[in-house]
Amino acid sequence: MELDRIDREILRVLHANGRLPIVELAKRVNLTTSPCSERVKRLEKEDYIKGYHAELNPDKLGLDVQVFIHIRLDQTYFSNFEKFSQAVKPIPEIEACYSLSGDFDTMIKVRVKNMKAYQHFMSVILSTLPGVIQTRSEFVIEETKTSFGVDPELIAGV
Repeated sequence: MELDRIDREILRVLHANGRLPIVELAKRVNLTTSPCSERVKRLEKEDYIKGYHAELNPDKLGLDVQVFIHIRLDQTYFSNFEKFSQAVKPIPEIEACYSLSGDFDTMIKVRVKNMKAYQHFMSVILSTLPGVIQTRSEFVIEETKTSFGVDPELIAGV
């Protein structure tokens, strides 16, 4: 399916406020309620909209330490990559996991409350993950930009 101008506008508005009632969304995109609702359902069904989330404030929750950990995996067995990918999914401290090109095979974004929690994560949790042979941690000093999902400015160009 190709997105038209109204679909892109629906995505832009919902990105900014996913809790917006369908009546208000319809007004903002110049549709009546039923066609707007049908479009939203279609966008959800076709996986343009993957879900609706509350953005939590990590500082208020006491999760002050953010770390990017680059990881080299044992490449003796290709299955180590899949095992690692599956093993990180249920770990709550890991916000994101990426496969990489370059010197390291993967990178995880970790959020913990303090250095003691980071040390625990490294020694107890990360050390038990399959295939890990080397790590390099980088601590975030200041977060200057963060966003949730695709930036609405990119939606206009879709």
